[in-house]
Amino acid sequence: MARGDEKLIIEQPISAGGRVSHRQAHVALGIFLIAYILSFIDRQILSLMVEPIKQDLGLSDLQVGLLQGLAFAMLYAVVGIPIGMLADRISRRRIIAVGVLFWSACTALCGFAGSYAHLFMARMGVGLGEASLSPSAHSWLSDAYPPAQLSRAMAIYNLGITIGGGLALLVGGAVVDMVAQSGALVLPLVGPMPTWRAAFLLVALPGALVAALVFIAREPARRAQSKAGMPLRAALSHLRDHKRTFIAIYANSTLLSIMGYGLTAWYPTLLIRGFALTPGQASLRLGLIYLLLGSMGSLAGGFAAERLTLKGIRDANLRVVMIIALLCLFPALLAPLMPSPALLLVLFGLLTLFFNGYFGCSLAAIQLATPPNMRATGAALFLLANSLVGLSLGTAIVPLIDSALFGGHGQIGSALATVGLCATLLAALAAWSGLRSYAQTIESVAQR
Repeated sequence: MARGDEKLIIEQPISAGGRVSHRQAHVALGIFLIAYILSFIDRQILSLMVEPIKQDLGLSDLQVGLLQGLAFAMLYAVVGIPIGMLADRISRRRIIAVGVLFWSACTALCGFAGSYAHLFMARMGVGLGEASLSPSAHSWLSDAYPPAQLSRAMAIYNLGITIGGGLALLVGGAVVDMVAQSGALVLPLVGPMPTWRAAFLLVALPGALVAALVFIAREPARRAQSKAGMPLRAALSHLRDHKRTFIAIYANSTLLSIMGYGLTAWYPTLLIRGFALTPGQASLRLGLIYLLLGSMGSLAGGFAAERLTLKGIRDANLRVVMIIALLCLFPALLAPLMPSPALLLVLFGLLTLFFNGYFGCSLAAIQLATPPNMRATGAALFLLANSLVGLSLGTAIVPLIDSALFGGHGQIGSALATVGLCATLLAALAAWSGLRSYAQTIESVAQR
């Protein structure tokens, strides 16, 4: 392809007739980012209110663990597939708007939970509502942005993970400290409430505004000739026909997600147990690192993949995630073994910077390797694997390794180091194994 033709493809807005300009695409991307930030705050706020929830409802650690993982993930992962198939057929912004309202309402219901069963069901509802967002947004972005810009768009969208996760840590830490000082808040029309209950209500409030903002986003025309989405059987057949490509992408991302969920679940505990920090102190430090360095890393990964794509490197997205896995190796291995909190946080910051670049590239890789009329379904299948495997194993594998290899004394640093070493090496190997087949797959999809 000539340089001028390449530039035309990159800079040219998708033509008129239901399609969007660059400005409209950027506005919609910003709105979807806000929705994604809200979703991560709503899903993760529970993790730093464990003790007051346990005391108020009389729960065990196991019950709280199920609320954080299984209750959210079971519907979030599974229902994403039919929602993704629906998003390949009807208006994606309507699906997102309804989902935002639903998960916000369920977040508010968490604050009124009078029993474990009530709270478990409300958390399932949060997962169900949030399942509407990413498959629909991924499909929308892949139609609104030229292929060479998709990695950057996905990286910006995935700032929702680092910004939302960081804000959840910061807000959660502040809530824990407020509980210790006041014990309750008085809200208009509601009256006095324990602070953890009020926190659920407060983070649910922006949902209505975000749902309204979604309708500002103009629905782009689909790139496929037919507007009918592929049946699930045809989508699975495409995965099977290009199995080496998708095994590489899935394996790389799932291994890194296991490590990532382990980081968010256990590094606060590592600081609290190992260095006697309070929950508020630990969450403040980790939250700022995640918010700032994590966001920088997410953007850097997307820009790196875009630059390689502009140079004609077809496997740019998978190549970048391979490099990211290797860059994460030493900080993931060494950070949890450090003898001081300062050294631990320095290496954790480096790990956070490197690590968060992978997910946007993985999502772009999935979209580019998938036919346009099954992209939301493809995104849902990908998120199914990442959520079920990553969230289930990521939060459980650290104590399991501690028990199996290190005596089960709760000193989880060695277990975190073991997970980091194995996950990064295997993830890099998985990506390397699929470089050639991935380039061939996206070439064949582009020629359809």
